Amino acid sequence: MNNKPRILGIIPARGDSKGIPNKNIRLLAGKPLIQYTIQSALLSDKLSTILVSTDCEKIINFSKQYPQIKTPFIRPKELATDNTPTIDVIQHAVKYYEKIGEVFDYICLLQPTSPFRNDDLIDKTIDKILKVKTDSLTTIRKVPDKFNPHWTFGMKDNILSVSTGEKHIITRRQDLPDRYYRDGKIYISTVEQIQKGMLLGGDIFGYINENEPDINIDTWEDWALAEKHLTDGFQ
Repeated sequence: MNNKPRILGIIPARGDSKGIPNKNIRLLAGKPLIQYTIQSALLSDKLSTILVSTDCEKIINFSKQYPQIKTPFIRPKELATDNTPTIDVIQHAVKYYEKIGEVFDYICLLQPTSPFRNDDLIDKTIDKILKVKTDSLTTIRKVPDKFNPHWTFGMKDNILSVSTGEKHIITRRQDLPDRYYRDGKIYISTVEQIQKGMLLGGDIFGYINENEPDINIDTWEDWALAEKHLTDGFQ
């Protein structure tokens, strides 16, 4: 009996983008942006199925160059707007597979806007969530000290208040408690949490990931930074 968990990798890729037109298929150092994430996904031994969810025929046609990549539907337009929550896109994919009799245990979300992942990152994070048995996992990085919430402020009528709500400021950097932020590279969740409407729900494991370029491409400045990393030799 095969008890290997079934994991659906989802690459969400809208055809349109306000910040950078046609971002997901625009060439970054000679390759469509989505290609970086597709290639990362294909290096995984843990993903049972890799799906590109898109409303764009061009993205579908490009994805079909890779036989292992599935593009079984065109995402409905109402799920491809600037305001569409990611969880709705994931739930749509899960329901599609359920209708054709394919059931998964976990969802691994891979956003094309975070194109740079070490070759083993996907499988390392999958191994981790299977080992610790939490409900979800996300890759994280330490918040730089100068942005630590204990050193940031709200302001009303030019009167500052510490963001944490505490009355006293921590003065020494060494005394700051570590705080973390999501880096956008990996999100893994049980299908049960997805069905509840939660991308990160239940017990959430934070996988510290600080050995890769921290680049999420939302603006032209981000795009230029990604090009610089590639020019500097990151593959």
